[in-house]
Amino acid sequence: MTALPVSDDAFDAITAYHAVFHVPRDDQPGVYEAFARVLRPGGTLLMTLPGGRFETVRRGGMGGEMFFAAPGRERTLAQLREAGFEDVRAETVTDPLGSSSEMVFATVA
Repeated sequence: MTALPVSDDAFDAITAYHAVFHVPRDDQPGVYEAFARVLRPGGTLLMTLPGGRFETVRRGGMGGEMFFAAPGRERTLAQLREAGFEDVRAETVTDPLGSSSEMVFATVA
């Protein structure tokens, strides 16, 4: 996600649902910069906002290991703004199965 093989201003929107927190924390700002680069001016990002600060490997899920990392809620929001996103807002949503996630809606300048 840090080096999207897509031209600048290629998309109107990006959805990253439970995706970015599989990238190491130090690399996540580059993901947000890549998202901003490939979005057209006024384009929208919708992504899951991790609430905690963590970096871990969970074992057993789907028979293997899965990496998770996040710098924390406020730092993630700041990184989005630093990457060029405006109108960054968070909203808690509930899916049809009853679980809730905090989502970020942001617009690229």
